[in-house]
Amino acid sequence: MSCPRAATVILAVTVALVASGCSHRATEQIGGELALPDGVQSVRLEIDNGTLDVAPPLAGGGERRITFEGGLRMDASDAAQLQQLAGAEHSLVARLDPADPTVLLVQGPRAPDGVQGMIAYEGNVRVPTGMPLEVVVRNNGHVTMVGRRASSRVETRRGDLRFEDCKGGVKAKTSQGNVIAYDHVGDLDVRTQNGDMQAFVIEPGAVVTLKTGKGTVQCYLPPTLECEVDARASIGRIGNDFGFEVMKPTAYSSAMVGSSGGRATRVLLRTEAGHIAMRALDQR
Repeated sequence: MSCPRAATVILAVTVALVASGCSHRATEQIGGELALPDGVQSVRLEIDNGTLDVAPPLAGGGERRITFEGGLRMDASDAAQLQQLAGAEHSLVARLDPADPTVLLVQGPRAPDGVQGMIAYEGNVRVPTGMPLEVVVRNNGHVTMVGRRASSRVETRRGDLRFEDCKGGVKAKTSQGNVIAYDHVGDLDVRTQNGDMQAFVIEPGAVVTLKTGKGTVQCYLPPTLECEVDARASIGRIGNDFGFEVMKPTAYSSAMVGSSGGRATRVLLRTEAGHIAMRALDQR
C-alpha cells in the first residue's frame, strides 16, 4: 500500500528561478526535509540526472529524517518545452514503496512525459548513516558517499562514483565512469564498463571486487591480509606486493591466482584492457 502524498513532510523549500530564454535553460535552488515514517528500515533514492553528494546528517539533525539542499538545472529544446519543465514538481518527494512498506522511496524531479528536455538535481542529500541506502541514477550522474555506516548500493548509467570512509558494505556499478574508494571498511563490490578504478581498503570484509571493461585497476590492501586472489587482465600487466606469481596465458594477457593465510577475504580484480596493481597499504 502506497503512502499518500500528504504523508511527505517538507518543512522548508526555497525557490529562486532564473531563466535564459535564448538558451532554453533555467536553474532553481531547492532545499527541504523528509520525515522517515515509523517502520521504515531502508531508503531508495531515485533521480533521472544529476550530481549527488550523500552525506551524514548535520550535528543535531536527528536520525529520523532526510534533508536536502542544492540546485536544479533544466534544459529544453524550446521555450514551450522549458515552460513545461518549469511547471513540473521540483522538490524531492517521498512515499512508502508499494512493494515493501519498510522501504522509503525518495524520488527527484522528472521531466513530464513527451517533453524534450531534462531536469537534473545537483546537491546534497543527508541520510542517517545507519540506514541502508540504495541510490539509482537512471541516466547520467555522479555520486559521492561519505561516512556511511550501513549497506550502500549505487547504480548510474553514466558517471563517476566516489566513496569515502564507508562501512557496512558497498555495491556499485556504472556503465561509464571512474570509481574510487578511500578508507573503506567491509565488503566492496564496484564495477564499471569503461573507467579506471582505485580502492584503499583498510579493513576488508569477505569480498573485494573491482571490475572494469577498459581501464586501470589499483587495489590497496593491508600488507598482512589473509586472502584468496583471482586477478586477470585480458590485455595488460599485473603487479603486486604480496608475492603472488603472475602468469602470462597469452602474449598480451596476465593472470594472478593464489592464496595466503586463512583465505579470509576473496579478492577479485578484472580488466579487459588495462593494468592491475595489488598494493600493500601503508600502515598508519
